[in-house]
Amino acid sequence: MCGIIGIENNENASILASLGLVTLQHRGEESAGITISGKGKMKTFTAMGLVSEFFNEDILLNKLPGTAAIGHVRYTTSAKSSLINAQPFQMSCIHGNIAVAHNGNITNFPKLKQELLKKGAIFNHTSDTEILLHLIAMSKGSLANIVATSLCKLEGAFSLVILKDKTIVGARDEYGFRPLVLGKVDSSYIIASESAAVEVIGGTYVRDVKPGEVVVIENGQIKKSFLYKQPKKQNTCIFEQVYFSRPDSIMFGKTVEAARVKMGQFLARQMRDIKADIVMPVPDSGYFAALGFARASNIPFENGFIKNHYVGRSFIKPSQSLRDLTTKLKLRPIKELVAGKEIILIDDSIVRGTTSRELINLLKNCDVKKIHFAISCPPIVGPCYYGIDTPNKEYLIAANNSVEEIRKYLGVESLTFLSLENLVKACSYEGKKDNLFCKSCFTGKYITKFQRMGLSKKLNV
Repeated sequence: MCGIIGIENNENASILASLGLVTLQHRGEESAGITISGKGKMKTFTAMGLVSEFFNEDILLNKLPGTAAIGHVRYTTSAKSSLINAQPFQMSCIHGNIAVAHNGNITNFPKLKQELLKKGAIFNHTSDTEILLHLIAMSKGSLANIVATSLCKLEGAFSLVILKDKTIVGARDEYGFRPLVLGKVDSSYIIASESAAVEVIGGTYVRDVKPGEVVVIENGQIKKSFLYKQPKKQNTCIFEQVYFSRPDSIMFGKTVEAARVKMGQFLARQMRDIKADIVMPVPDSGYFAALGFARASNIPFENGFIKNHYVGRSFIKPSQSLRDLTTKLKLRPIKELVAGKEIILIDDSIVRGTTSRELINLLKNCDVKKIHFAISCPPIVGPCYYGIDTPNKEYLIAANNSVEEIRKYLGVESLTFLSLENLVKACSYEGKKDNLFCKSCFTGKYITKFQRMGLSKKLNV
C-alpha cells in the first residue's frame, strides 16, 4: 500500500505536496519522495524514512522550486525495501522528462518485463512501477494518448499520478481497486489517494477519479478527462475502509469513520448474547468500531491501551521481528482500568495472528478476567495481489485454521469475526445494494488474472 499526491499551478507546490504526504503517511512509512517541475527543469528527491524527517525548508524552498509536483509514500508489497525503489520514478525519454508515482500492484508485471527485456529495455528498479515508464517511452502521440496506450497494457491495481512539465495526469485502473480523488485549492487542482490529503492543505474534495479514467490537468484547468478503457464492475478494496484509509477520508459518499462505527454496530448485533464490563479498542484502527459496538450494546467504552504515537503502524513493517517489537513499544495497557474486568476487545483484523496474541498476553499480564475478541472484518483467507502485504497464504492464520483453532491459539474466551454481508452493508452507500468492493482476501476468489510470486494462472474467477 502506498500514498500518492499531485498538485499543479501553485508556487508552493512542493510544500503542499509534502504536507499532503504527511497526511498520507499512514499508507507507507518506508520511503517518500517528491518530484517538482518548473522553469523547464524537473527534479526528484527521495529518501528512506518518514516525510517529516527529510523534507525540510531548505529542500522544499531551495532545492525543489517549481509550480507542479507529485509525491509518494511507500511500503513494500512486491519489491525490496530500498532507496532504489523509492518513488516517484523519473526518466528522460523522447517525450521529455516524465515522473510517475503509483499505488497498487501491476499483476502482469513479470510478463511485460520479459517482453521489454527482449526488446533491449534496461531496468533500474525492481518495482513494477518502472514498467509504465518503459511503455510511455515506447508510445507515440500526445501525453494523454501515450498514457492511455500504456495503461491499456497493464493488468491489476493502479492509481497513479504522472508529471510532465507543468502537466499532471491522474489515472485509475478499470476496476478502481485503489482509491484516487480529485480536489481543488484556489486555482490549483489536486490528485490524491484520499480526500483527507486534499482537505488538510486547504483544498476541497471534488469527486473520485472514476475507474478507467484519465484526468489531464494543466494551468489550473482540467484539459481532458476520458475513459482509456471501458470500466469493469467496480471492485474497490474493502480493506481500505477496514484498516488503511484515514477515518476522516470520504469513500462511497461517507467518511471512513462512519463505516467503521457501523462495523462495530453490526458486531454488537452478532454478539448480543455476550456480556462484559467494558468495550475497548486496539488503537487506532479499532477505535471507531469499538465506539459503534459500545453505543449499540450499551456497554461502557474505555480506552484501555495507551498508544505511543512515535511508533509506526505494525502491520506495514517489512519483517515479522519489526512488527513484534513495534507492538510492544506501541501499546501499553492501563492496569487499573482492565484488572478484574471482562472485556470485549475490538480490532480491525487478524492477519498473521502474532500481533493479536501479543496484545492479548499484555492484557492477561494485567489480570484481566475474560477477553472476548471481536474483529471488524471477516477472516482473511486469501493473499492479496492488488497491493496489500499478504503475499503468501501460509502466513495467513485464518487460511490454515478454523475460528475455534484461532481462538485457542490467541487464548481468548470467545472470538467473533464480522460477517462479510455485514461488512459490505457497513461500507456501502446508504440504501445502495450494489456490490462495489473487492473481497478477494475474504473469499479467495480473484477479480483478474495475475502473474506474481512465480504464479501465472486465473484463480476462481
